[in-house]
Amino acid sequence: MKWFLFLFSLLYVAAGSGYILYTQKLREATANLLKPSNEKILAVLAAVCGVLLILSAGQARQSWFIVLIGIIGLAKGVFIFLNPRGYYHQLKQWFLEKPTDQTYRLFGIIMLILGTAIFSWIS
Repeated sequence: MKWFLFLFSLLYVAAGSGYILYTQKLREATANLLKPSNEKILAVLAAVCGVLLILSAGQARQSWFIVLIGIIGLAKGVFIFLNPRGYYHQLKQWFLEKPTDQTYRLFGIIMLILGTAIFSWIS
């Protein structure tokens, strides 16, 4: 399962770099990705990524952190799928409309650091 950790860290580094350098274009792409028609697909994708992270955690030096990220991904998938009290729609609306470009860049920096850390922990 080492391949999944490589892929996951590479995607996080690429997405983080994109949010830092091409903020507006990725903001629009994120809005297209989070359309209501894609919600169930997004929920399943988040849950599957979470499970794969948990399964591949044994290949990393800091496996507890990878398991934590996997549990968060699994919880996110369940949260999107169930959408209790419409909280997912409110959170999505906030994420797409309220934050400034600096907030998106901060998310990009966090993703870049997280992706680099995971890449460096693969044994």
